[in-house]
Amino acid sequence: MYGNDFEELAKKIKILPGVGKKQSEKILHFLLDAPIDDINTFIEELYNLKKNFQHCRQCNFVSRNRLCSICLDDQRENKILVVENSDIVAKFENSGEYKGRYFVLGDFNIKNLSALDDKINQLKIMANNDSELILGISSTLDGLIVTSYITKHEVVANLKISQLATGIPFGANIDYLDKITLQQALKNRRETEK
Repeated sequence: MYGNDFEELAKKIKILPGVGKKQSEKILHFLLDAPIDDINTFIEELYNLKKNFQHCRQCNFVSRNRLCSICLDDQRENKILVVENSDIVAKFENSGEYKGRYFVLGDFNIKNLSALDDKINQLKIMANNDSELILGISSTLDGLIVTSYITKHEVVANLKISQLATGIPFGANIDYLDKITLQQALKNRRETEK
């Protein structure tokens, strides 16, 4: 109806988390109706945001600096919560329940689990022998495979490893859980079998 350029841009908008076909078209219509100055300001602010943020060299959380404020906080507990993305870190921080550090895995491909080895080695450098690793990876099939791979990896064999409680339903994405569910998941975590 609108042409290929509309359809192609709608597909690109659809890559955003939680945005489906109808939402992407609605967003695109909103942008088409917006004044060009507003669009230019939006693009410039988005560009500046991307340019001014980086990933923490220690934990991979988004930060304005080489090390994030969480990694620089020496009052944090000796626990490392391993999560999939920075948005999940923000959710746990907002829950107020967790006082340890984080490690953001980023994108992973279960067809190439050995690609996770670099991340696991980075995680081991961050941890010390007294650290507890808490695996806070979504309980999807891919997440369970990655959790198992990390748990059995020789690099972290000497660390205490637990995972979030199974109160989080199978197939749930941690990104969409509420504050109370996150608090309960942390309180009821269990040690994983090696």
